[in-house]
Amino acid sequence: MAGQIRMTPEQLRNDAKRYGTSSAQIEAILTDLSNLQDKFRSEWEGKAFEQFDVQFEQLRPKVQQFSKLLEEIQGQLQTTANAVEQHDLELSRNFGLQ
Repeated sequence: MAGQIRMTPEQLRNDAKRYGTSSAQIEAILTDLSNLQDKFRSEWEGKAFEQFDVQFEQLRPKVQQFSKLLEEIQGQLQTTANAVEQHDLELSRNFGLQ
């Protein structure tokens, strides 16, 4: 059947947290690499480094955007878990369950 969610809202919330954790890890990696890039700037001169630095700076916003997307997915999954939980509660009331 299409349109089924075969996990509990709590399982979905836990999986959503993994997206948030991954986002934070990506940000930490980017910070670490940015610090390394700053070190290179003080130690490496020439055209080769300039090209390398341009590539790094072009990549940085893409990595930041990916990290932000993971945060957004986390929020969407949490919202979905809440909606599934609320919908199930509303359906249970049809059977006189509180």
